[in-house]
Amino acid sequence: MSSLNLNQISIANSSSLTPEDLSKARLQNQILEDRLGSAKVGRFLEDTRLRRHLTYIFAVIIFLWLAAVVSILYFNNNLLHLNLSENVLITLLTTSSVNVIGMMLIILKNLFPKHLNEEE
Repeated sequence: MSSLNLNQISIANSSSLTPEDLSKARLQNQILEDRLGSAKVGRFLEDTRLRRHLTYIFAVIIFLWLAAVVSILYFNNNLLHLNLSENVLITLLTTSSVNVIGMMLIILKNLFPKHLNEEE
């Protein structure tokens, strides 16, 4: 029984196992648990790095979007004389507000999830 695999161990044949076989099985189990733990830590670090990058990207997008909206509002009656109607300006402000709030919710939900599934 020197080439005993973990798959071959069951309750039915556990009485025929030697202490050496049990020791090998425990060692293999410990190795697998260590690899699983390392994989979980690696995935956590990678997720954290990606979340950080996404947060910066969303922050830049929000800044540029708001800068464009403020520019349009400022230049509407000043320098460029765009003369946009009130309905266009209201729509622009409403959609930009919804976009900013939506992006921030996406960022916050990603950074601070409600439920963490530890078995993944």
